[in-house]
Amino acid sequence: MNNLSPDLNIALEAARAAAKVIRERFGDSSNARVKGEAQGLVTDTDLAAEQAIFEVLKKHSQYNILSEESGLLRNEPGKKWVVDPLDGTSNFARGIPLFAVSIGLMEGNEFLAGVIIDPILQNEYCAEKGGGAFLNGEKIFIPALQPGFTPCIFLNHSYSETDRNHFIQLAKQLAVPYDTLKFGTTAAELCYLATGSADAFICSGDSLWDFAAGVVIATEAGAVFSDWQGNSWDGKGDKLLISRPEIHNDLVQKISGVVNFSH
Repeated sequence: MNNLSPDLNIALEAARAAAKVIRERFGDSSNARVKGEAQGLVTDTDLAAEQAIFEVLKKHSQYNILSEESGLLRNEPGKKWVVDPLDGTSNFARGIPLFAVSIGLMEGNEFLAGVIIDPILQNEYCAEKGGGAFLNGEKIFIPALQPGFTPCIFLNHSYSETDRNHFIQLAKQLAVPYDTLKFGTTAAELCYLATGSADAFICSGDSLWDFAAGVVIATEAGAVFSDWQGNSWDGKGDKLLISRPEIHNDLVQKISGVVNFSH
């Protein structure tokens, strides 16, 4: 991978700084605590990683920043960084080495670039719109589905009761024709989709910082991105389907009625 854009270089530098913080602190979850109204866990490491990212982004860029822990720092027109300093905090707090740093770049509803780093394996995924997707500098793409393989699908949900019920209905619809998994980190799951280790990702209730970077990486590797009805993302919806092209239509047929059915 040559000739990275200035924006992608900035995102990589920021993500590497956060990954270093997380890697050094992994194994110490004594400060884990519930965030908000039982909306998952947060640790001091989340906040330290966020600060490491902010230092780089603010030094080298004038773009707005939207981060999971701090919200929107400036509400101005133009591009914005979308940051999840530690996606998979529950895994981190429990000593499970499956989490990621995620930094996306957006303008309006358009996903422009993304960087995701696995701090433990030190795998670096990045992509820019129209420029392909890369893992540790090597181009990646979703290979053809092997004949006879049962496609593997990541199912994800937020903490709300509604989204958990959607997850139940999705599992009922998909557990027989597909293999289903849930790793607890959207960013990492979308990277596994981009390399062909999994075949689809379906979520109910994810926030923008969960998927902003991963959408770019997955689609540049060949994935199709839509809502559950197969429509283009409208900039607001949180019922997302990202999959290899061969199974996208079948998945839409199976899940398009889940929201109405679960009500």
